[in-house]
Amino acid sequence: MRPGFHARRLLKLLNERGRSLSPLTILTHDHPDPDALASAWALEHLARTIGKIRCRIVYGGMIGRAENRMMAERLHLPAHPLRHGELAGVRHLALVDTQPPFRNNRCPPRRIPDLLVDHHPRHDATQSDLALIDESVGATTTILVEALLASGVRVPRRLATAIVYGIGSETQNLGREATARDMDAYQAFWPRAHMRTLWRISYPQRSEQFFIAVARGIRDAFVVGRAIGVHLGEVGTPDRVAQIADFLLTLEKMRWSIVTARYQGRLHVSLRANDPGAGAGRLLKRLLGGGNRGGGHAMIAGGSVEVKGDEADWREREDKVVADFLASQDLDPIERRWPFRN
Repeated sequence: MRPGFHARRLLKLLNERGRSLSPLTILTHDHPDPDALASAWALEHLARTIGKIRCRIVYGGMIGRAENRMMAERLHLPAHPLRHGELAGVRHLALVDTQPPFRNNRCPPRRIPDLLVDHHPRHDATQSDLALIDESVGATTTILVEALLASGVRVPRRLATAIVYGIGSETQNLGREATARDMDAYQAFWPRAHMRTLWRISYPQRSEQFFIAVARGIRDAFVVGRAIGVHLGEVGTPDRVAQIADFLLTLEKMRWSIVTARYQGRLHVSLRANDPGAGAGRLLKRLLGGGNRGGGHAMIAGGSVEVKGDEADWREREDKVVADFLASQDLDPIERRWPFRN
């Protein structure tokens, strides 16, 4: 995708329709991460400044990870938990960092949003009046940054800080699936960001539940060949799955990590790879049975499936996901070992 192509389309929409899009509800995916939060805020700023559009940013679930909560709190991020039935009556709807068919958002069935901005692969069933989907960037925030720069609007320091953290978090500080455009977007706002706030966001105080999950992730981790994984069991926030998957992949010589956890009747799965050609998103979608259950990018993927039944049903589903993953990599489950157990 040519740099600035989607930026021009977005600015054209805001300039031409303006107040006719007001009020605009901006919806992120459930349990939003920094990329979703930063891109939603960037869109809100553009819509309000250029189109004089009243906006409200909303999300389903919770902001669970300590870094993400600190980001929202320290930057006074204008995002709100969804109220019951709130989306049923909204006049205008925009989605960021997700798409209507995905299972990770609360977009009402059959609702076609006015606008969609995302960097994930386009789903066959995705519909929107204007869909700005760009898989060639590593963060959705980058698409909005290009529009901010093209518009020439002033960007407050708090939003600049959110942009830098959003892109940095999504790309692991420009080291994972980052493109030249992500780097340009990051560098454009780096001088405007508040460094002390970035430090506080990156190193927050953490709950006991976080350390319990880390301890379980290490104690129960198994290794087969160059793949590492763990079943976390019940967790207090689904963010924990991706967090532990990223952490386990740092073990030397590992090429893959796979982590499962149980949250509110669904089995959440995160898959990570350190090879840009791994195809993690396509693989996880297949492991979860296709449809809208999972997806992602070359090196990172996530998804979930509903599980009904007793403990035996949960264990069967967990074991099947891992067994199918190991089989896809020609790894033998019999060779599984638990290196961190005494």
